Amino acid sequence: MVMWIRTYDEARDLWQHFEGDEEGAVLRQVDLRGDDGTPVLAASLEETLRLQERADIPTVSRYEQRYGRVFEGRITGWEKALGADAISAEEFERVWLDARRTLGVTPPPPNADR
Repeated sequence: MVMWIRTYDEARDLWQHFEGDEEGAVLRQVDLRGDDGTPVLAASLEETLRLQERADIPTVSRYEQRYGRVFEGRITGWEKALGADAISAEEFERVWLDARRTLGVTPPPPNADR
């Protein structure tokens, strides 16, 4: 069963949106800057794995510079996190599409360390 959640990372001032599988692995992730809601990450595990299988290192690097990387751990215990909430699939998809549209038209920063 897929789950969709939103949490707030106070230390980094980020609203994080996760799509996770039944084991808590992150399938897709969107991070929005807390002060203005600007997308800073919108990555997909499936896309990353597909690129790693078929593409060269520069292609994977360009993807990660533009969209970032999904959290590699498990999302467990999220219910206790500040501002944590289950969200609907529709809400996640809206946030995902908005973030991808924004990050897709914004050139990746030069020499980004992601």
